[in-house]
Amino acid sequence: MRASFLVLLPALGAFAAGCGPDCQSTCNKIYAESECNIPRPGSTRDELLSDCEDSCEAALDKEGAIRAEYVPSERVTNDEPVEYSNDQEVALWMDCVVATSCELLDDGYCAPI
Repeated sequence: MRASFLVLLPALGAFAAGCGPDCQSTCNKIYAESECNIPRPGSTRDELLSDCEDSCEAALDKEGAIRAEYVPSERVTNDEPVEYSNDQEVALWMDCVVATSCELLDDGYCAPI
């Protein structure tokens, strides 16, 4: 019991301190010119950033569990849209983006991008 508490302590401290990704930093990593700078035809950089942050914030407002079919760490290889739908899924997505290189993000990992 004591060992489990000690393992959770650093994680709780990071969460309480506000460390870790948020919608703005995650979307900036994907679309900002100074970061990955991933383009999408038909959209301006400002539109990409705004849409990304709006979608992310909306998902954070919805409580839920991670669906078995939502696995952002797997590469999307088809044209079917992949979306996160709640706070747990968007948190998983943000962690994936932070841990993934720009080349892999642009190659279909950490969907939706």
